[in-house]
Amino acid sequence: MKSAVFMVIATVMAKALGLVRDMLIAAHYGTTVEAVAYDAASRLPILLFDFVIGGVVTAAFIPIFNELLVKKGRDEAFKFADHYVTLILLVTVIIALIGVLFAAPLVEFLIPDAADEAKIMAVELTRIMFPMIIFTGLAFAFVGVLLSLGEFRIPAIISLVSNGVMVIYLFSLDRVFGVIGLSVSMLIGWLLQAIVQIPRLNSLGYRYRMRLSLGSPYIKQAAKGALPILLGTWTGPVCSLINTRFASGIEAGRAVTALGYANRFYTILIGVFSYVATNLLFPYISKATAGGEKEEANKLMLSSIRILMLVIMPITAGLMVLSEPLVSIVYQRGEFNAQDVAMTAEALGFYTVGMVFAAANEVLTKAFFARKEFKIPMYASICAMGVNFALVFFFAKSFGVGGIALSSGIAVAAGCIFNYIALLKRDKVLFVWSDVKNLLKMAVSSLVMAVSVYFVSSAVSGNLAKLILGVLTGVGVYFIMCVILKVEEIGYLMNALRSKFLSKNGGSDD
Repeated sequence: MKSAVFMVIATVMAKALGLVRDMLIAAHYGTTVEAVAYDAASRLPILLFDFVIGGVVTAAFIPIFNELLVKKGRDEAFKFADHYVTLILLVTVIIALIGVLFAAPLVEFLIPDAADEAKIMAVELTRIMFPMIIFTGLAFAFVGVLLSLGEFRIPAIISLVSNGVMVIYLFSLDRVFGVIGLSVSMLIGWLLQAIVQIPRLNSLGYRYRMRLSLGSPYIKQAAKGALPILLGTWTGPVCSLINTRFASGIEAGRAVTALGYANRFYTILIGVFSYVATNLLFPYISKATAGGEKEEANKLMLSSIRILMLVIMPITAGLMVLSEPLVSIVYQRGEFNAQDVAMTAEALGFYTVGMVFAAANEVLTKAFFARKEFKIPMYASICAMGVNFALVFFFAKSFGVGGIALSSGIAVAAGCIFNYIALLKRDKVLFVWSDVKNLLKMAVSSLVMAVSVYFVSSAVSGNLAKLILGVLTGVGVYFIMCVILKVEEIGYLMNALRSKFLSKNGGSDD
């Protein structure tokens, strides 16, 4: 419980600091040429990392590492970790070299319709930032070891380190070194994400030794599932690539940054909850699966989805109504003008279509990975990518930046539904009728909340007043509706708080 609370607090702080970072970047650069160049250059290393190795790092590692811990002990598990980390290091060094050498064609492929000045600058920044792929691989690999050893606190704070470095730079040195220095600060931040984990790894008995055996049966086992895992996690990067290419042709490429700001804000909001749920539960689901406790693993998965829905549904409804005042308050300052607000808010509002599905799909995908069943998420990802590709042609032309975000949201929903149907066929029973009723109650409560927020926010002027009154109204209405409709999770929460209050005051709940 303490680990969960710490992860929530640390994740909220990290996401908040990430938001501060984006606010400062927006204020300093808006949607200018420098912003477009930086956005493209910072996306490229992460996109290539995600395409080649991203989803494999923890998803392929944790189930095998946990199985070795349970069946063969720490020595064998740590030996496998050494081989695995070395392999990740080797692959990421190769990717980084490719990125540096082929920066120009990569930039041209990502933002073909952007201004030439933006593309020239993006090539220079890309060459600076591509080595961060190496640090990203190491950081994720170390996270896999720590999570498997039951250490959740350090993985939860590493984003604080990288975001902190960039915020400090933006406050102090950005006026001197500009966007080039910003790129260097991002590189340093990712290096520190890997470094800060080493002391805790050592204290838990793991000291990385550079050794590699491609003939290891466990490395072969991890490699065997690598391609399905990669394809299963490609929805995000592929959709991002497609959407960025289309956005580069809107407003001379300015839509690339508007879409980026909206997507990062959306990711911050959903990441606080889905990151905690999936990273906290994944090792436990893996261990339960490895120990043959399939029913317990399913219970963990279903309970995490229900809890996520309790929180994500009202956030989704609220964002649909309050996206413009929220974006204005967060970003509108300095170089970020009213037109930028309108584009970003439009994108954010349409992104929310997939928010509920994105949260649920994180859990469903990790449940398959815990079972070492990688093909279903792969097929779900292919389905989502196909939907995004098919829709973006029409929606981008008809609705601009909002249409691009809408395509992404619908694609995420398609992937989630595919995964759920596949899991339903395999396990026969997943959500029982009481679960479905609770989810419907949450949906109705969120809908009533959204209508209430719309009328309250429309009755006042000023973005800050709209946001404050809208949020207060939303929280109150949603809670009241959940109580009236007897949503079980709210009942559990109230009973837990009541018991805690009574125990502190020496009372009894008999």
